[in-house]
Amino acid sequence: SRHDRSEYVLTDKLTDEYFKSEEDIRPLIDLQLETCGVEYFDFLLMHAQNANNFEFFKKCRAYETAFDLKAEGKVHHVGISFHDKAEVLDRILTEYPDVEIVQIQFNYADYDNAAVQSRQVYEVCEKHGKPVIVMEPVRGGMLANMDPEIEAKFKGRRPEKSVASWALRFVGSLPGVMTVLSGMSNEAQMEDNIRTFRSFEPLADDELRIIDEVTKELLAVPQIGC
Repeated sequence: SRHDRSEYVLTDKLTDEYFKSEEDIRPLIDLQLETCGVEYFDFLLMHAQNANNFEFFKKCRAYETAFDLKAEGKVHHVGISFHDKAEVLDRILTEYPDVEIVQIQFNYADYDNAAVQSRQVYEVCEKHGKPVIVMEPVRGGMLANMDPEIEAKFKGRRPEKSVASWALRFVGSLPGVMTVLSGMSNEAQMEDNIRTFRSFEPLADDELRIIDEVTKELLAVPQIGC
């Protein structure tokens, strides 16, 4: 009640554990709309799409139901959140070209990671002309807190900027990125993120070289996935 509905963006996800058939989907979305006290969701994302999930969603005609809900005004945009290889995303976007947006795990540490395939997945989005929502831009906090010797590389170039802001600027500098989502643990982190994007500066070439150096040092240390 404090804000007009047009002043904020509300996203919902359709998650496989909450439906078993096509008939379950529409009542689920209606219940979620009622629970949120709104008449529409700005975005409805097919949640955690991968090769296995995609087949289940197809079987239940989840995409078709989402597009019907869009036609009725209950959803304004239909997209997916994605966790798999680039070839799987290419298949999904080829089979469902009306998907409007893709949310992907994307950060400079995972950019050329063979398991995550951030760069390849991003390139598939570019190929199909789909705007990107970025999740995990600071890799669960790993790119906000690191060894002081590594942090010094950032601070030596931009002492006024937080280490986390470099990760946000990396993804925000790329074409096709619509929104960057960042987990925040406190108000100070939220304010830092706002500062980063309020007067956004794309990364300069020498800053990209610093990120490349830092990535090599970070990946030389054994990592814990996810």
